[in-house]
Amino acid sequence: MEISVLTYNIHKAIGNDRSYQPQRIIEILKESEADILCLQEVDFQVPRSHNDDLARKLAESLEMEYDLGLNVQLKKGAYGNATLSRFPIVHTENLNITWGIKKPRGCLMSRIDTPAGEIAVLNFHLGLAGFERMSQIRMILESSFLEMVRNLPVIMLGDTNDRVGKLNPILSAGGFTDTYKGNRMHSFPSYTPSPLIRIDKVFLNRRVQLLEHRVLLNKRTRVASDHLPVLAKLKIK
Repeated sequence: MEISVLTYNIHKAIGNDRSYQPQRIIEILKESEADILCLQEVDFQVPRSHNDDLARKLAESLEMEYDLGLNVQLKKGAYGNATLSRFPIVHTENLNITWGIKKPRGCLMSRIDTPAGEIAVLNFHLGLAGFERMSQIRMILESSFLEMVRNLPVIMLGDTNDRVGKLNPILSAGGFTDTYKGNRMHSFPSYTPSPLIRIDKVFLNRRVQLLEHRVLLNKRTRVASDHLPVLAKLKIK
């Protein structure tokens, strides 16, 4: 079976023009035609985003199921990661991967029932410091959830904040392969003529085969967020 997944740090649906416009994000997600959407920086009842339940707004507009993992509590509201799916989401856990006194971070771990059987999707947003990210990836790889789904097709994706690929050896040792194949288009920052930084990534275990990896760059994605969406077309083995 072939499916497509997308990772996208939507920056609370606040674009590079400083305007909160969730409809732009909805159109981008709709045009991607992805089956599973892994979003980061998704607001929940925060004044800057009109106190919207943003994950719910996106999911209802796209007629998809969703789960939301809130990680950062604000004076009013919170934000975190959201996973949207065309297929039933049968189980979700939000793993706390916060390192010490650093900013709260999470990995939203879901089991999704596709026509080809269950798959596992891990949606994360890692920290800004190198040692922090390495610790967080180890937390994910050593989690009870990942042990539980180790025989399933597993897709791990999100905003790594890892500019130079230092996490790749750890992930490779854990059985995960980066979908990047050397194409020059990267995902950050979106507003530059040719984004040079690759931090939004997709990793696959041995039961998932990459068919296509691409960054979605157009007039709308350049302004909708400071990141560009990354789409991977996959075959479930």
